[in-house]
Amino acid sequence: MSTQVAQVTRHLEQAIADGRYVAGRRLPAERTLADQLQVSRATAREAIGLLVARGVLERRQGDGTYVVAATERRMAEIWQDMARNHPMLQADLVEFRAMLEGRTAELAALRHDDADRERLRSAHAAVDAAYNGSDRQAQIRSDVAFHRAIADATHNPVFSYLIASLLALLHDHVQVSLAGLSPQSPVSQQLRRQHDALLAAILQRDPDRARAVAGGHMDYVAVQLNALPRVSRPVDASA
Repeated sequence: MSTQVAQVTRHLEQAIADGRYVAGRRLPAERTLADQLQVSRATAREAIGLLVARGVLERRQGDGTYVVAATERRMAEIWQDMARNHPMLQADLVEFRAMLEGRTAELAALRHDDADRERLRSAHAAVDAAYNGSDRQAQIRSDVAFHRAIADATHNPVFSYLIASLLALLHDHVQVSLAGLSPQSPVSQQLRRQHDALLAAILQRDPDRARAVAGGHMDYVAVQLNALPRVSRPVDASA
């Protein structure tokens, strides 16, 4: 790391600590920051990238870079330590997620209200549209939003937080992804059918069916992830 990058990184960290850049707010654009700090845009980009890797900042595709809340930063540090220290983390996470998603779907079927129904339908439409295309980032974002909407429909904030942090870990640190598949691929079509069935079971207030569909979905995801080749750098895993 160059001296300039280190200086910009420290400046940004201090600005966040001082409250000049607030959690949930967008950071100035790279070019603006570079001009303000009198460094090159590449230097500003590298410093931002370091803070993204540490969980201090979050890049949102097409929407800029945002400051992450302190509680989420602490959770990100825990996940990062876990990712470094447990080489079989992917399999362990999928196993845990299968248990969590099943209970989440069951509770969502029992507890959702009219506002949740609208959010679930909207999130499902977005994920279905994304899997009907081939934009990998759109698939990841919409898939995460769909599962988060299900968690929110439990009206238990612990489920919402666990699902959000678990999907963030999969997104940032696990090595493979089902996103980016061709819309015509059998895997993509099967994922869409599973999403359809999951939504239907929840909206029909059928908790047993919702739990079973969620479990089958996660079993399918686990099999497909294991079938994909490993890569040498962390990329995203969602479904």
